[in-house]
Amino acid sequence: MRRMGEEWNLVRGLVVAGLLAVTAVACDETDPMDPGPTENIVELAAGSADLETLVTAVQAAGLDQDLQGDGPFTVFAPTDGSFESLPSGLVSALLESGNADVLQELLLGHVVSGRVEAADLSDGQTVTTLSGDELTVSIDGGTVSIGGAVVQTADVQATNGVVHIIGGVLTQGLNVVERARITPELSTLVTAVSEGDLVSTLEGAGPFTVFAPTNSAFGALDAAALDRLLADENQALLQKILTYHVIPGAVRSSDLTDDADVATAEGSTVRIDLDNGATVNGVAILTTDIEVENGVIHVIDGVLLEHLDIVDKAILNGFTTLVDAVQTAGLESALRDGSASLTVFAPTEAAFDAITVPSDPQTLESILLYHVIGTEAYASSLSDGQVLTTLQGGDITVQISNGTVMLQGAQNAATVVATDVPASNGVIHAIDAVLLPPSN
Repeated sequence: MRRMGEEWNLVRGLVVAGLLAVTAVACDETDPMDPGPTENIVELAAGSADLETLVTAVQAAGLDQDLQGDGPFTVFAPTDGSFESLPSGLVSALLESGNADVLQELLLGHVVSGRVEAADLSDGQTVTTLSGDELTVSIDGGTVSIGGAVVQTADVQATNGVVHIIGGVLTQGLNVVERARITPELSTLVTAVSEGDLVSTLEGAGPFTVFAPTNSAFGALDAAALDRLLADENQALLQKILTYHVIPGAVRSSDLTDDADVATAEGSTVRIDLDNGATVNGVAILTTDIEVENGVIHVIDGVLLEHLDIVDKAILNGFTTLVDAVQTAGLESALRDGSASLTVFAPTEAAFDAITVPSDPQTLESILLYHVIGTEAYASSLSDGQVLTTLQGGDITVQISNGTVMLQGAQNAATVVATDVPASNGVIHAIDAVLLPPSN
C-alpha cells in the first residue's frame, strides 16, 4: 500500500489525533465571548462516549502517542455503532497485533490533510486521504455522504482540525489481501494466497474481482487434500486453483449476466447463473460487492475446481505414485490434454506398494495406458460384462456383483474402491490393484 514517504514521520503524531476526534457540539468561532476550541482531537476523543472503539483502534495501531500535532486535519470519525455494524469478528481481527499495518492503513483512510469543513464540500467532489485513497462526496438534499458513509454530525471543531462524525467504517481503501486478512471467515484463503506466493500480485494495482471461498468451503475438502494443496511441492496447482477464482477487472454484482461464461486470470472460464440466487459454477455467492482499493470481493461457499485436469485431480486426491509414474513415462501432457475425454482407473498408493514399479519408461507407459479408456465413463455407465478397450490396446472386462465393481484384466483383477472423481477432461475411478497388460 502507499505510504507518505518522508512526510510520514512528521505527521504520524498528528493523524491519530485526528482519528480520535469528536465533541458533541461545534464551537461558534464568531462569538467574541467564546474562546474557541481548547482541546485537540485526541483530548476531545478521550471524553467521547461514542468513539471508544475508534480510540481502541488507534491505540492498537500504535499511533496514540504520536498523532497529536498541530495539524490541521479533517477527520471522518466512525462511531462505535459503525464498527459494530461490520461483519462479525472483523473488529477483533483488526485489533490483533499481527494486523497493525492493516489497521494503520484503515485509519489513515479516514483522515485528510487540512481543514475541510462542510461548507467546502460539493457533490461529486473527491478528497485524498493520508493513505493515498480518494473518497467521493455525495450530497443528496440534506444528506451528505463521504465514501458511502453518511455524515451524522459535521464541523466538530478542535484546536488541530475539524471532525465529521460518520455512520460507517471506510474499508474500501484496503486492498484484496488486506481486506481478506481482517475477515475471519477468509483466513484459510489468506493462508492459501500466502502459500501460493500470490500476495504481491493481489496487492497490486488490479483491478481484480475475487470469488473468495470461506473457511467452511475449504473445510468441505478432504483434510488430506487441503494439506496437499498447501504443500510446497504443489504450489503450481495451488496457484492454478486460486487464479481460477480471480477475474481481471472490477465486476460488481450489477455487472453479472445470467448464463455468462467469464474468463478468469487462470485462463479458463467460470459460468455465472442468476436463477434462484447468484452462483458461480453452481456455487452460491454469499456476499457481494465488498469494495476494496484494487477491486471487489464476492464471498462464495465452495472452492472452484472444475478447471482441474486429470493430473491435477490425481495430485489433489493423493495418487502420488501414479503421478510420478505418469511423469516418468512421459504421459503427463496426454493426460492434461484439454481436448481429450478420458477415463482413468487409478491405482491407489497401496496398490503400487504391492508391486515393484518398473523404472523403464516404455514398460511403465504400457502399464499406465492399460488403465486409460479413450472415452468418459462414469460409474452409472458401467455394466456387468462390459468390455473396455484401453489406450494400450488390450481389453478389460467390467464385473458387477452386489454393488461391487471389479475390473478383470489380462493377468489380474482389481476392485473399484472409489468412483466418479470428475476432471475437466474426464473422470477418475480408484482401484486397489495395478492391472497388468497382456504379455506380448
